[in-house]
Amino acid sequence: MKFLPRWLRENFQVKLGLFILAILLWFLVVIERTYEYAFDIPIELEGVKKSRVVMNPVPDMARVIFQARGRELLQMQFFTNPYLRIDLSSINYYYTFRPRLDMIVLPGGLAAEPIEILKPDSIPVMLGELVELKLPVSPQVKAEPAAGYVVVGDYEVHPPEVDVVGPKQKIARAKRVKTVPAELDGLKRNTELQLALVLPYGYGTVVTPAQVKVLVRVERIGERKIKGVPLTVVNSPRGREVIVDPVSVDVEVNGGISVLSDLNAEDLEAWVDYQEYNPMSGAPIKVHVNLPESLELKRTSPANIRLIVRRR
Repeated sequence: MKFLPRWLRENFQVKLGLFILAILLWFLVVIERTYEYAFDIPIELEGVKKSRVVMNPVPDMARVIFQARGRELLQMQFFTNPYLRIDLSSINYYYTFRPRLDMIVLPGGLAAEPIEILKPDSIPVMLGELVELKLPVSPQVKAEPAAGYVVVGDYEVHPPEVDVVGPKQKIARAKRVKTVPAELDGLKRNTELQLALVLPYGYGTVVTPAQVKVLVRVERIGERKIKGVPLTVVNSPRGREVIVDPVSVDVEVNGGISVLSDLNAEDLEAWVDYQEYNPMSGAPIKVHVNLPESLELKRTSPANIRLIVRRR
């Protein structure tokens, strides 16, 4: 304590005790005085009927001037909060409330008096019919695999459906609930995301659960040849028999390894379009192939076939 002046170092403990006592006395005087102070207190809606729900945003807080002793003001600031109660038990559709002092609820034992409500000056409340739906989840995910990899199948959502509770006027036409958007790039393995759900049509709607898991399946790209895929002809002319030569083709495809391992000829559709055939030239026409999603056609063998057309 050498840095203190000599007069302060002498009888330091006594002087420190007197200083603390002075502060305590000052504090006791301050907390016993009566003051006016403005507080922001919560607005709480009570008594909503089970079949109704609030459709419009309502202010969260009201600014109120209270008159109280310092100790009560400290209690209100740090420990207990009054609130402004809006009773909706007698409301079915729409009503504008004018906040009054008798709507303010004080915690038990709090000796404070509200003397003026500064804001809001009005609280409009709109009620709607409460309905509950079970809706599928639509993941808003854009996933790009790394070179040599492919996204396999649809995104898996858990749970695939969620419960939606809200005003009938807002959610009756809802078909699905979307996740928040997400973008992934350079994927080399299965990736699981935890995504929040977007509230359909905003205020007054509750979705349970509020989040879902979305699994993106990623595999290495493989290659496989499927032999003997039958050929069919579309748009055949009336009164004509159309014969394909050859009657089947081999199809080479790229895709996820697990998808390719289960693939067989019955999973593919190979076809030719008669409208692409020129009977004057008799030239071969192109083979088309319909593939399961996530597979890519590499080539067909042969790539072109001939048609033989006869009268019936």
